Amino acid sequence: MKEQLSHLIQKNTEGKLTLKEQIELSEQLSDDKNSAADELLLQDWQERLKSGINPDHDLTPVLDRVHHQIRINETESKKQSSWWIGFQRVAAILILPLLFSFLAYYFMQGKQTVNPVSFAEIQCPMGVRTKFQLPDGSTGYLNSGSRLKYPVTFNGERKVELVGEAFFDVVHNEKAPFHVHTPNLDIKVLGTTFNVIANEDEHIEEIVLQTGKVDVSSLMGKPLAVMNPNEQITLDIEKQTVEKKDVEASQYTSWKDGKLVFLNENMQQMARRLSHWYNAEVVVDDKQLDNYTFHATFIDEPLDEVLKLLSLTTPLSYSEEKRASNADGEYQKRRIILRINQSKINQFK
Repeated sequence: MKEQLSHLIQKNTEGKLTLKEQIELSEQLSDDKNSAADELLLQDWQERLKSGINPDHDLTPVLDRVHHQIRINETESKKQSSWWIGFQRVAAILILPLLFSFLAYYFMQGKQTVNPVSFAEIQCPMGVRTKFQLPDGSTGYLNSGSRLKYPVTFNGERKVELVGEAFFDVVHNEKAPFHVHTPNLDIKVLGTTFNVIANEDEHIEEIVLQTGKVDVSSLMGKPLAVMNPNEQITLDIEKQTVEKKDVEASQYTSWKDGKLVFLNENMQQMARRLSHWYNAEVVVDDKQLDNYTFHATFIDEPLDEVLKLLSLTTPLSYSEEKRASNADGEYQKRRIILRINQSKINQFK
């Protein structure tokens, strides 16, 4: 009996009942002694919920309310005639598919009004530079080990996310400001060229403006600075302080052309830039070196050649620690130690 009722309910759901079968189904549902009816109705509903037609919305509460109402009606059935009980049961089996179909159509229509945003991400391998072009025509370069995420299509404001270092040449559009979001900053421009450094392994973030104008804010919207050409903004993440100073912008943007330029930089600054440029760990192990500034330009030179030239033209020496490997056989970064060369100090006075 239960198998037959289940078969009839399934055929009713599919709209394949014959007239004779409709009468038979109505008679079985009208029988108040047929305890299998509720069980089969619940099973039919749960199977519909699992069908995946709308996985983003939970329709179980709707079933609970319908099933609860059926229970109430059955409790009161002792005071009602058997034909009314049959009507409720027949109504339930006929209404549930219609209700489900209506809810599915409603939610699917709602989904069609939402325009999901698709994103693309550029990942620049270590030791190389990558040129990119954005949907609005803006261009730029990613430096070694950097990542840039952006929407495939800009709607309204143009927003991108950067981790690492990048140079941007932004197409001017007053109606659609361009935003670069780093882990700690919101950089807003209309049309300009500028460089951003926001490396995950460093405690500072840095912006250098070459042309145009830039508004710098925190990610929470707090204004931090307004920049003009040849200015540098440095955010100390740990201290939450911002420093602005005048610089020669080309010194910080020439990396995109394969040039590593040092103009009046101290040893700590130079070591930091060498570390990032060559994916190595360059460490200053002598405070006396902090008293020196350096001027140099290197064009696509390997790290060994740069260190050799520096040791020949400045009072420093360098050594490299032996590289160790981890359990997976991967070698650590090169670690270069810079120290003062006492024998050359007099030569550079």
